[in-house]
Amino acid sequence: MPQNQPDGLITLTSEELLNFALETLLKHVRLHINGKKCTLENVFELILKASAGQTSINDVCDDTPGAASGTAVLNQLHQTLPQKLGQLWRLEAKLNDALVANLTPRMRRVRCELAADLVLIPYHGQPAKDEKEIRRGQAREGTTHFHCYATLYMIYKDQLMTLCMTFVRKNDTMPDILRRLFRRLDVLNLNVKKLYLDKGFYSIAVIRLLKERGTPFILPAIARKNGGVSKLFVGRASYKTSYTLRNKKLGSEVVDLALTRKYSKGRYRRRKHSKRSKWFAYVTYRVRTHPLRIFQFYRRRFGIESSYRQMNRVRVRTSSTNPALRLLYVGVAFLLINLWVRLKQQYACDLHRKGRRVNPRRLTLLRMMHLIIRAVEQRLKPLQNLRVPASQVASVSLRGGAG
Repeated sequence: MPQNQPDGLITLTSEELLNFALETLLKHVRLHINGKKCTLENVFELILKASAGQTSINDVCDDTPGAASGTAVLNQLHQTLPQKLGQLWRLEAKLNDALVANLTPRMRRVRCELAADLVLIPYHGQPAKDEKEIRRGQAREGTTHFHCYATLYMIYKDQLMTLCMTFVRKNDTMPDILRRLFRRLDVLNLNVKKLYLDKGFYSIAVIRLLKERGTPFILPAIARKNGGVSKLFVGRASYKTSYTLRNKKLGSEVVDLALTRKYSKGRYRRRKHSKRSKWFAYVTYRVRTHPLRIFQFYRRRFGIESSYRQMNRVRVRTSSTNPALRLLYVGVAFLLINLWVRLKQQYACDLHRKGRRVNPRRLTLLRMMHLIIRAVEQRLKPLQNLRVPASQVASVSLRGGAG
């Protein structure tokens, strides 16, 4: 742990930062790896360096002469990780334990706001063993095939942390996904104040599931151009009303609808003939407040979108088709984001007349990744020179200087 210095400052070293991440992984994500060069601790060090550098395990191993080869590390991981799609829950359980390892007792006690959503990572190629590994979606980055993950995100003051994640299969429905996330939430025994959902969850089955659990939620309603919810966009002011959803298989369901008319200084007048205001519709349950407040509450959900962008910035790159290996890399990325959030709260705050305030420039995500890379390189010495046979070097002289 960081110690107080004689000058009154607390020093957080790169070695201590690496130990925080390593201790969490070694304690909760126990994998059966035991070799001379390829120990579990060394494998996690290589994974952390690859995550911090947004590169692959092979690149990191090639840059570290003293480490095991990339092929040896990947073979060990392929052997110890779950081999079948139905066994991924074991790895998920370990990663989810690691994600909540740094929650404070107060964060476990208070009523918290949660957000749930899906993240799609583009995938080019065929499934490894089972067609259910791949989920189809809207075309992005030259493909419509994705590895999909669902996450539950905690919003507590200015600390935004991922609580749990699960691998989403091709035939998983939205209620199935939520049930898996809720089973993990029940283990944590957290008190939910509000749950924010994406419009992709807008269905009678999801609404009934949340009502059965008694979970307060805000869910945006899908408004078509003609008919449905859009017929209720009348009047000058925001208001609440009841609305009946109908489905041939599931029947009908009466829901509370909050209709918000929002003016925002020309933000909604991007097109030539667009209006000065825009209507938003939200399905709510056990949320008693004005529609404008509901609009403001729901904006807090967009923190989960930021967590996905940050996760992609610290995720190991791979061309492997193994869904378990990809799940491990995504879980480590979310763990690094959670660790960054906690360390900012502890070591990157300035005193303010209204309390502690996070200084965002003191410990940026990029700076933390650079510190982790330096700590790993102190343990596993990086490549310092390139040795090539003289017969294979082209006879071209290199000149220094510009111009």
